[in-house]
Amino acid sequence: MSKVSIGQKEDNGKILLGIKVEDDSASLQDLLDAWQPLCDDTLIHKEYAAAYHDACKACQVNCCNSAYVIPDLIAFKKIAARLDLDYQDFIRQYFQKEKLAAGLLRLSPDPCIFLQERICSIYALRSLICRFYICTPLQGQTEELIYKISWAGAAATQVFAEQQGLLPQTGDASRSSFDLLFLQLLEQYRHTQMVESFLQADDYSDIPLGLFVS
Repeated sequence: MSKVSIGQKEDNGKILLGIKVEDDSASLQDLLDAWQPLCDDTLIHKEYAAAYHDACKACQVNCCNSAYVIPDLIAFKKIAARLDLDYQDFIRQYFQKEKLAAGLLRLSPDPCIFLQERICSIYALRSLICRFYICTPLQGQTEELIYKISWAGAAATQVFAEQQGLLPQTGDASRSSFDLLFLQLLEQYRHTQMVESFLQADDYSDIPLGLFVS
């Protein structure tokens, strides 16, 4: 029996997807294993897919063109390793300089630096915010769960970068309202056990899913 399952329910004529944790010992990797098939599923409704039904990897809309991606810490480390770069060089070559000056680790956008010929070149290693985004209606508790996990992972990257001295001094760099929102959210998550679990983990299988379940 799977430790995490995906179910559906109807609400005002819409089919909403929802996550159900079947086993208290479930890890974040168990959730990702249950979630990935949704990305490839051509039967569920996807708002931006061709005829509303297509695999995410075949999507031509590409939210990757403008997404604001702060990678979770597991993805951050794995992508750097795949590129054979130390963390400082990874940040220097692949992150947006203007946001670095504002104290934020945003992957270079417009389009995402890893988008090549409309295909993600690091698909198997992509960040949690990318893994979880499918343009399909979700149940409220599922949205909240995904939100917590994605933000905890991003906050852990920020904390790790600060601890390792990887971020430049921000000085008087201008920050957009969106930047300020991100920084406020990062501060809310910074000292939580959720973030600590990312800092201590080597992989998603090391992170208990129960930390994020209300």
